[in-house]
Amino acid sequence: MENEKKMITLKSSDDVSFEVEEAVVLQFQFLSSVFQDCAGRVYPVQVTGKILGKVVEYCKKHVVVVHGGDSSSSSGDDDLKKWDAEFITQMELSTVYDLIKAANYLDVKGLLDLTCQRVADEIAACKDHKEIRAKLGIESDFTEEEEAEVLKENGF
Repeated sequence: MENEKKMITLKSSDDVSFEVEEAVVLQFQFLSSVFQDCAGRVYPVQVTGKILGKVVEYCKKHVVVVHGGDSSSSSGDDDLKKWDAEFITQMELSTVYDLIKAANYLDVKGLLDLTCQRVADEIAACKDHKEIRAKLGIESDFTEEEEAEVLKENGF
């Protein structure tokens, strides 16, 4: 009986349900104290099903590596880093932004770090402020004269 895994159901804001092992949910630091010894219940999470699915996928992978015995080996670490890189780079930036909000809300530190690094990498790959604005979908609220002044003040 002790080896029986406790299952918890998470229900997204758009009514998509995910039945996951307790070990997966315990990675949600924000909610981990709520889930202690409460298997079998349904817990609402204010995240869409699409994004909650990504959070669950990430947490499942990290539970397998941490609790599966691979965490002490460098090959396990390398495999996890490779999986993380593939996981995050396959997503559109709009999904990454939503994932940042979800990881912050659920307090999944590793996922928050991964998603923020993806955005930082996108910014670093840009050549100038115009490319950054285009990449991130930011509209300039400066007039051409104001923008020229700001660039001049900052040595650009």
